[in-house]
Amino acid sequence: MSTLIKRCAQAGSFESGDVLVHVAPSPEKLAIYIKSKVGPRFSSSMQESVRAVAAELGVTAASLEVVDSGALDFVLRARVATALRRAIE
Repeated sequence: MSTLIKRCAQAGSFESGDVLVHVAPSPEKLAIYIKSKVGPRFSSSMQESVRAVAAELGVTAASLEVVDSGALDFVLRARVATALRRAIE
């Protein structure tokens, strides 16, 4: 069963070592947009982390914008989970 994204939500900040995640409803699929200084090197692992968190929460359709400022993976996962939970409630 798929979990519906009901509204826009965000979590995180632009501060160094953090990541800002913005979630919006999307009717069809999971769309992930990543903006990061280290994007060319780490974008695929960042995509995997975002998809894994979305799958854990049962989200299959949403638009996620990730603006990275040097966040570690556990920070990215926490921000994505928080933003998705806020959008679901």
